[in-house]
Amino acid sequence: MAATRRRSSAMTLPVSRHRAQGGALLAVALLLLLTATVMLAAARHLAHRAGRHTETTSAATLTEAKAALLGYALSYPELHPGQGMGYLPCPDNANTGSAPGVACHARDHGALGRFPYRTLGLPIPDDGRGHCLWYAVAGSFKHSPKALTLNWDTPGQFEIVDTAGRTLGGAEYSAIAVLLAPGPALPGQTRPPAASTTGAQRCPGSASTAADLPAFLDRAYDTDITRDTLIVHGLPGSDANDIAAWLTTTDVFDLLRLRPDFSAMLDDVLDTAAEALQAKLTSLDFIAAQADTLVDTRTHGRLPAGAAFGIDSADTYDNWRDQLRFVVCTDGSACLTATLADSAASPAAAAPETCRALILFGGERRRDGTPQRRRTATERADPAQYLEGDNLTSFTTGTGDYSGFRHYAVIDRHQPASEDILRCLP
Repeated sequence: MAATRRRSSAMTLPVSRHRAQGGALLAVALLLLLTATVMLAAARHLAHRAGRHTETTSAATLTEAKAALLGYALSYPELHPGQGMGYLPCPDNANTGSAPGVACHARDHGALGRFPYRTLGLPIPDDGRGHCLWYAVAGSFKHSPKALTLNWDTPGQFEIVDTAGRTLGGAEYSAIAVLLAPGPALPGQTRPPAASTTGAQRCPGSASTAADLPAFLDRAYDTDITRDTLIVHGLPGSDANDIAAWLTTTDVFDLLRLRPDFSAMLDDVLDTAAEALQAKLTSLDFIAAQADTLVDTRTHGRLPAGAAFGIDSADTYDNWRDQLRFVVCTDGSACLTATLADSAASPAAAAPETCRALILFGGERRRDGTPQRRRTATERADPAQYLEGDNLTSFTTGTGDYSGFRHYAVIDRHQPASEDILRCLP
């Protein structure tokens, strides 16, 4: 029996050793699996962090470029004396980093190319992937050739949408400029390296904007923009991965109207219009030609372009002409009464004045309550989109008095200064 127990015990030894070896192999396999899982998680974390770093770099580069464009628009009168405010540069169309010294396409056509970082005094704009920014500017704001009208109601050409087609910016007045940071290359995109140059660094790609555009941007945009255009603000990892930043008319004029000389510039527009109208008061044919309505002894209308009005160097006047209306006493009498204070910042009422004619300037459009809209030709022809209160009633009915201010003033930088500005011609 003892012998039997010994044989049984001896027979179980190989089984125990096999189980021990199997347990060790299982532990090693689990360790390897755990190590692989940790390494995979770490790799994903690093990739995520690298992706976020790239996105952060792109966002910072776009923000810097947007600020530089605003600075250019704000300082345009100092950089180009006598040429007005608010213009934006043409794109770089030759991969030199500079805006061209000639016009970019025809008047009122937008333009797309690389961001002109040298013109704006910036270093080469690396978006985090070694690519440069691309840039589109509306024909209404580009500096060459200039549009015939540029003011706080001038629309752009770009509507910004997300990958689902939802509007992000520019639904009503459109974006006037768009910056694009190219995402990773999509299938079919082959991005050429920077051409070898002597001296100045260049962006990746050739000297041809049109040839390079499909390799860097994932939508078939035109370099010569002749119509309103959708720009897609992309999503990393999707087939629309270009990231956009944009400027609107309001972005530019919210800064321009805070310039110390902005009110004086509008004064000059009104004074120029008043002086030109004063010289025409005896010309009934001229007044009749400009009239929209005639009620009793009052003629109401819109003022002509500077060239037809006898104004020399009329660029600034023409930029703001769509804001102006006139009322004239056609019998030559002082049939109008206007009560004018200095400005919204100094609103104490002044004594009524009698006038043979009035120049009315509508001020900024209201944006709350009952907003004013001045985008279409029909809207711009409607005095209700410019004038308010008794002024609107008097203008549209041909009866009643007028009131307002002599000078434009911003009393709340976060609100439009929509008060009517008037000039009385005694």
